[in-house]
Amino acid sequence: MVWSKLQKTDKVMCTVALIGGIVALIESIFHLINIFEIWSLGIEFEIAAVVLAIIVILLGFKPIHYTPAILIIICIFLIIFASVIGGGIILIAGFIGVLS
Repeated sequence: MVWSKLQKTDKVMCTVALIGGIVALIESIFHLINIFEIWSLGIEFEIAAVVLAIIVILLGFKPIHYTPAILIIICIFLIIFASVIGGGIILIAGFIGVLS
């Protein structure tokens, strides 16, 4: 999609997804190096959370056709794996995209 073709709510969704992705990335990295660790499912899940946060950041820069649905699915996995705060922000972005 080109930014000129996006609606105003889609731009808001991308901005919120970008912020949520950055928060999720920071939170996942902290979780990975045991600074901000409440629970741990293993190193594999922590690395998966970092990868999912990077995917969300990329979706914030370049949205695709089913971005809201992808954001909601990714936020569920992020909340389970490592990033509760970032996953919540991404969930809000997904709902903004669904409602637009």
